[in-house]
Amino acid sequence: QRQMCIRDRSLTDLWKIAGSPQGKEPAQWLRQEVTQQLIETVSGILNVCQNHIIKSKRGKSGGSYAHRQISLAYAKYLDPALHVLVNEVFFQHIEEEKNPDLIGQRYIKAYEKRGKSADWTAERLKSIGTRNMFTRTLAAHGVSGDGFRNCTNAIYEPLYGGTTNVIRAKKGLSKNQSIRDNISKVELAAVGLIEALASDEIERKDIQGNADCEITSRRASRTVANALIEHKKYII
Repeated sequence: QRQMCIRDRSLTDLWKIAGSPQGKEPAQWLRQEVTQQLIETVSGILNVCQNHIIKSKRGKSGGSYAHRQISLAYAKYLDPALHVLVNEVFFQHIEEEKNPDLIGQRYIKAYEKRGKSADWTAERLKSIGTRNMFTRTLAAHGVSGDGFRNCTNAIYEPLYGGTTNVIRAKKGLSKNQSIRDNISKVELAAVGLIEALASDEIERKDIQGNADCEITSRRASRTVANALIEHKKYII
């Protein structure tokens, strides 16, 4: 099955990937009334001019370039199988709105495909909630800009001996790979406990601002890191 990168390719690229079907060239599709209506709708929703939605480029690398909403619509027009797939994703989203348990089941299946155990997946899902709670607490107590990154690094440094960049280097991860998707169940639990402890102290003491919230986060991390060091004495 062909893979179309909707975000990064021009309409011309999509047409070529689909096998350059006659009668479905970008220029012809763009002239269709339904396409024009779509462009107007996207333009109105995003509150931008239509020439920001569709752009034409001349020359050797020329072609028609479009906003991802338009690119996806064109890809669906070119490939009926993709059209069906996108519709299925939409219907799945509707069902998940009715029954949130389905979202958890989808996450579980996705992680199972990556070889993750049920226990690990349960801890990973819990960590998402803990992380959201932590960032909401930081925002409510005046953390802004680089403060979020610094508080995150303050959590990681006592555990791993460095910032997120150091962790990625140690684990051989690229910038696009999630650190938390590549740590153990115990590590996930430790990070979650740190975030919960830091959030609790920040709220109880009404700690405010980037610097003080970072100090609190690092203190919580040191507490948990020391407990892990003691624990390792009994399992090694």
